[in-house]
Amino acid sequence: MPKKRRVWYPGAKYHITSRGNRRNDIFKEAADYYHFLKILEDLKEEHGFTIHSICLMTNHFHMLIETGDVEIWKTMQMFLRAYAVYFNKKYVLTGHLFENRYVGQLISDQAYFLEVSRYIHLNPVKAGIVRRAKDYKYSSYADFLWADGKKRTAVSHLVDTSLVLSCFWGDSRRQYRLFVEDNRSHVEEEKQIQKDMKEDDFWMPRYRVT
Repeated sequence: MPKKRRVWYPGAKYHITSRGNRRNDIFKEAADYYHFLKILEDLKEEHGFTIHSICLMTNHFHMLIETGDVEIWKTMQMFLRAYAVYFNKKYVLTGHLFENRYVGQLISDQAYFLEVSRYIHLNPVKAGIVRRAKDYKYSSYADFLWADGKKRTAVSHLVDTSLVLSCFWGDSRRQYRLFVEDNRSHVEEEKQIQKDMKEDDFWMPRYRVT
């Protein structure tokens, strides 16, 4: 059966994730995270996409990306291939580093856009790596909390926080923090995200602003 063609158009937003083959680690030490980010930075400059949120876990990663004029599958193919070549050469490995194709979930409304950003930033907390999302170094969450221009995380130079924050009134940074850290809301949406990520390689969003 042929693979389903991904939906794409300039300016399309996606929740992108990929994990290690057989759930194996794709990062073994700090240098791996930084090489991953350097490849991403170079490709970002070449392909002109925007990263709204990102989190690198031990055996997978999440990104909320808005494309420029280059198809998402071309960007991801080049990106994952470049990192896999680096990783396999460094650790003298062969075969696939990543499991299947990446998951690319198209986002077509503001509500789901925010849910995905929230979901990405809570990953380290739910995995038990940190107690507070802002303490995780390889996540963009802390970059949303301060406006002094200082580099807060390993990914600060890659992330544009403006679109997410523009969705909130008043003190947008405080409002976003409350939105992310209030676990009483949006529980069912998060469960659905997890379910869909397991079941589908690509799906259209189910959530709409009413």
